Amino acid sequence: MKFIKFILILTFILTSCNKDYNTVGVDLIDNKPFTTSIEEIPVFVKMNRIPSYVSNAISTFQLGIYQDNIYGESKVSFLSQLSIGGEEDQMGIFSQTDEINGIEGNIAAIPELETVKNVFLDIPFFTNVDDDDNDGVINLYDVDSTDPYSDSDGDGVSDADESNAGQNPLNKDTDGDGILDGEDTESVNPNAGATIYELDSLIGNSDSKFKLKVSELEYFLRPFDPENNFESYQKYYSNNNIPDNFSGTVLFDQEIEINSNELVFYNEDDPETEDEDESETVKERLTPRIRVSLDKDFFQSKIIDKEDSNELSNLDNFKLYFKGIVIDAYDFTDPLLMILNFPEAEIRIVYEYQQYNKNSTDDDISDDTIESIEKNYTLKLEGTKLNSFKHDPYSVTINNAISDTINNPESVYLKGGEGIMAEIELFKDNEGKDILEEIRSQDWLINEANLSIYINKDMLSSSGGIIEPSRLYLYDIENKAPLIDYFIDNSAGAKEYQNKVIHGGSIELDEDKNGLMYKIRISEHIKNVVRKDSTNVKLGLVVSQDISNTMNIEVKTKDFMTFIPSSSAISPLGTVLIGPSPSAEHYEKRMRLDLYYTKLNN
Repeated sequence: MKFIKFILILTFILTSCNKDYNTVGVDLIDNKPFTTSIEEIPVFVKMNRIPSYVSNAISTFQLGIYQDNIYGESKVSFLSQLSIGGEEDQMGIFSQTDEINGIEGNIAAIPELETVKNVFLDIPFFTNVDDDDNDGVINLYDVDSTDPYSDSDGDGVSDADESNAGQNPLNKDTDGDGILDGEDTESVNPNAGATIYELDSLIGNSDSKFKLKVSELEYFLRPFDPENNFESYQKYYSNNNIPDNFSGTVLFDQEIEINSNELVFYNEDDPETEDEDESETVKERLTPRIRVSLDKDFFQSKIIDKEDSNELSNLDNFKLYFKGIVIDAYDFTDPLLMILNFPEAEIRIVYEYQQYNKNSTDDDISDDTIESIEKNYTLKLEGTKLNSFKHDPYSVTINNAISDTINNPESVYLKGGEGIMAEIELFKDNEGKDILEEIRSQDWLINEANLSIYINKDMLSSSGGIIEPSRLYLYDIENKAPLIDYFIDNSAGAKEYQNKVIHGGSIELDEDKNGLMYKIRISEHIKNVVRKDSTNVKLGLVVSQDISNTMNIEVKTKDFMTFIPSSSAISPLGTVLIGPSPSAEHYEKRMRLDLYYTKLNN
């Protein structure tokens, strides 16, 4: 009989459809053999404050100030240990002992007199060169990123044609000779090989000027926890105050601003080659980055003069000797939070040393010379790394809303980092009464189920507006994992962090390009709960920029929470949603589960 009923459903669903909106407990009366309908199922919600999390357990770090008109200001510093270079970074050629004592039979073993010329701290930005139409112009500057034959510089020649000809599609006169590229038959691009980048992961005004302070860290970031007999890793929480108490010698403290251009370095001209100017040849190209010059004298005495010392003999000794650096940004002309590519950051010590040159005549010392050679010694920002946060306290309104006594609120506050998450129980009404058995008793074939979440646009606009998170992430709190709908969704977005399109959670915009709502499809999860008697677990809802990252981060333990998703921990953004019990004007947009089903009419 069940099979016959299923065949009937499939047959009639192809020929007719009758949609009605209902509430739980109202019988459906229809003379048709089946009905397709939508049920708006209530959800039960409470908010929880997220404690500080284990900052040294993440791999993405922030620097700067984030200003939020609802949740206040957050300031964040960065701390990192350093690692010494490998064999390729050996100072000079000979060891300090051989320089002093010499090597019998080797006249070249002389005092090398290593001297620091410059010290650079390089912190690359995250960048992209997305070019959807492959015309040589990244989307940021392309007047039409879907058409390779658009003309972004308006010189009458398409972007694709200019790129193929070696011209600059963003410059009407590539070689600056006064003749437009469309008419110039001998145009030569002086910047051939240059790459134009779009800076990524900057939140705020990227034109802001600010002071950057780099200091020696005077606190040893031990890797293991002595309170656990050194058998587990030491946890450093995001609310630590290490920068305030353990910042030592200042290595740099000046105003800087962001430069989105690549860094280009040229060779030095060789005076012996009169017919060739080597200074016009590119030696090195670097992606856009923060680059500042650190104190040369400090690194001369701290590193270079310690050649062959016990302090530099191995990594463990070095980390005890030079404990790391603290990087702080302050005095912004406008708030700016930077998520930077710290895994690729380094301190490059540029030094010169004396080298004995036999000029390929081992038996004739009359033409021997002593030359100055330039070399780099690199310190990587490796080992224990962490952020240190300071947050403004929340307003009385927010504190009252997220108190433990408030369930099914009018508005739901969400904030990343040490912020706020929502705990959701499905199939519970406003009083917390379980209605799951009532749903199970219905003879429903569930087709689709979506958690519908509308943004409280009134509250956002009245506060002056905020940067809205591009995505929300829904997960199983009990099992610390995504829902089954997440795992079976292989749909791809334009970028990896935009994948899982069907499962959703991405922001939907209104006609004014402002956030309207989020929708999260959880059809398979609901089917398992309703028809397969799976446990109706509590769900967590947090802000997230990248739900492809499903790792969890431990927090300072509370009774209700031991972890948060790492994608939420590294997001500074927040929003306000219309809750499950809103005012009358927002009732149609209340947070709820929209359940689409088909039912046979008896």
